[in-house]
Amino acid sequence: MLGPTCVIISALTGKEIMWNYRVVRKKTTHFDSDDKKERAYYSYAIHEAYYDNNGKAGSITEESVNPFGENVEELRHSWVMMAEAFGQPILDYDKIPEPGYDIKENAIGTTLKERTDKIENGDEELIPWEDVKDELEKKHGPFDHDKYEKEVEIERIEKEEIHKNSFVGVAPLEKLIETLRLDYKERRKRDREENPWNYEENDADS
Repeated sequence: MLGPTCVIISALTGKEIMWNYRVVRKKTTHFDSDDKKERAYYSYAIHEAYYDNNGKAGSITEESVNPFGENVEELRHSWVMMAEAFGQPILDYDKIPEPGYDIKENAIGTTLKERTDKIENGDEELIPWEDVKDELEKKHGPFDHDKYEKEVEIERIEKEEIHKNSFVGVAPLEKLIETLRLDYKERRKRDREENPWNYEENDADS
């Protein structure tokens, strides 16, 4: 069973795409000149994975990803989302797309870098940013950069204060992890109510 996923709109097709974080195993080989043998080494990392409608991974990020956020709350939630990857089967870097992946649902079953290469070569087209911008301004009016930056800064400071009061100093580790989990679960609940389109129907919180 595919774990919790998010949904984005593909810039290539305009269709919804499921994604989440997964543990990916990558095999590296080299020829040992001393004993004339090929040797293999493995490394493990977290990657973003993108799926067809049947939950089969069709593409992953070429490079591993790290937790990231524009404020400390987003960073915490990114970390928890990545932790969920340990509850899913390991993917092999060299075996993407997965067997059973429905290429008809997404015509490019490759890493995201290969998708980018196709776009740069003119084989695929993105929706022009100006078209997206015009559509957004029709719906919401002209974008006010100064107002946006001020709101982001206020939110950033507020999130840091909440973090200091709710998370800093929490111990032992088990209690801190549980506090992080409950915080993330509450955020998902709020976000699901505000943005139900961003979740699969069977993507239940636990």
